[in-house]
This record gives sequence, structure tokens and C-alpha cells, in this order.
Amino acid sequence: MKTNIKNVFSIGFCMFGTLVGAGFASGKEIWVYFAKWGSISYLMIFLTSIWFFFCSLLFFYFGKKFQITTVQEANNKLYKKFSFISEIMVAISNILVLSSMFAGADSLLFSVMPNMPYRIASVISAAIAVLVVCFGFSGVTKTNAIIVPLMLLCVGVIFAFKLGDGNLLISAQHSTKLQAGFGFLYAFLFVCSNMFLSGFIFAKMGATYAKKEFVWGSALGSALLMLSLFIITLLLFLCPEATTQDIPIVFMGASLNKQFGFFVLFVVWLGLLSTAFALLFLAKRIY
Repeated sequence: MKTNIKNVFSIGFCMFGTLVGAGFASGKEIWVYFAKWGSISYLMIFLTSIWFFFCSLLFFYFGKKFQITTVQEANNKLYKKFSFISEIMVAISNILVLSSMFAGADSLLFSVMPNMPYRIASVISAAIAVLVVCFGFSGVTKTNAIIVPLMLLCVGVIFAFKLGDGNLLISAQHSTKLQAGFGFLYAFLFVCSNMFLSGFIFAKMGATYAKKEFVWGSALGSALLMLSLFIITLLLFLCPEATTQDIPIVFMGASLNKQFGFFVLFVVWLGLLSTAFALLFLAKRIY
């Protein structure tokens, strides 16, 4: 069967947007999980991306083999009579993370409009997420196909300009063995926490797309993840003042141009929505 390139990109972008979302786009999550550990973070990023690739393939093949369409089907196959425990845990985690996503939207709006009396951003974000999920799985994949390139564009533009600042001599701190150990533990938690809620999305893609398509799509998603993590980590090393900000990537964008900073803020919000779409789609399949 001929590989559909459009489907490959849909899978890769959906994987990228679902896994990283606003935490990636803001830069804060990358600082916490990777960059703060110093030079060892480059190896951590490489291993994390490889791990994501193989974990996504496991869920893809699982979904393909059993034609998974609901969370209940996935849990029944994986946990048998204990599946109800997993469903409860996923439901609770889903509610908590979705709440934090929408609260994050309010925080983004308050960062530019601190006197806003109402939490308009969370309401608008929730409404958009519901609308997208009403279109089913295709709504999730198609919106990610728009959002992910914008996220990558913002990171690429900031990186290109920061390279021209002449700060390349700034290097990461060297890690001790203890720091390296904690760093790899954080990388492990980064993968586990993201795969816990994203696994069903990948299983669903496995039931939807051909094997070659999701293998290449997973490779594309993992490669984009690795490249982006490398670039943002390097940016955080080059601009250490950004690490103290609530939204480092917006701070760096605004340092180039105020209007561009607002655009980056908008894209971070879209990145937040990309994760919310997947979580709400998962919630729809639970209840």
C-alpha cells in the first residue's frame, strides 16, 4: 500500500501537539525537565525522543491489532478486570490537566491585560475545544496541522535572531553525577506523564492509519520533538534571564519585537489548545 504523505504529517503533527502543547511552547516545561540540568540535557533530549518514538509505536500497534476506538476497549485489553481502576485514574487526571490548561489560558490573558475582571480566556478556550472535538478525531488532527507549524515557526524565528546576537560563547553548566541522575529521572517522568494521557490518542491513530504511515508519522513527530527541544534548550542557555520568567519563549519573542511578542503569546495559547483538544477528545471517549 502506498504511503500517504498527508497522513504521515497529520500523525507527526498530532503526536507533537498532543505531547508537548503549551508546556513546550512556553519554554517553562523544557527548563524544568531538561535545561536546568546543564549540558547533560542534550543526551536526555536525545534519549527522550527515542523513547517517545518506541512508546508511540507500541500504542500504535496496540490500536491497530485490537482496532481500539474507545478508552474502555483499551483498558479492557490492557488491565482486564482491573480496567475500572485505570478508567478512574485517567478520568481524574484528565479533569485536573484540562482545568490547568484552561486556567493557563486565563494566566496568558492576565499577563497582557492584568485588569480583566472575568476569566474570559478559559471560557473561550473551552468553547473552542468543544467545537473542535465535535468534529471528532479529524478535528483534532486538522487543528494540530495548523497549530504545530506556527509553534515551530515562532521557535525558529527566535532562534535565528538570537544566533545573531553573538552570545554563542555562553555554554551550559557541567552536570555532576547526582544532577545527571536526577535529570534522567525527570526525563523518565516527562515521558510517562505525557504518554499516560496520550496513549489512547496514539492507539486511535493506529486503528485509523496504515502501518507504514504511523511508523513514518511517529518518526516525524519524534524528530520534530528532538529538534525543538534542542533549540529551546539552547535558547535558554543563550538567554539565561528568560529562565526566571513565567513564559520564557514569550519573553524572548518580546525582546526581539513587542508585536512579535504578542504573536508568540497567541501561538502559546494555540499550543495550550492543542493539548486541550486531545484531552477533551479523550474525555469524550471515557464518559
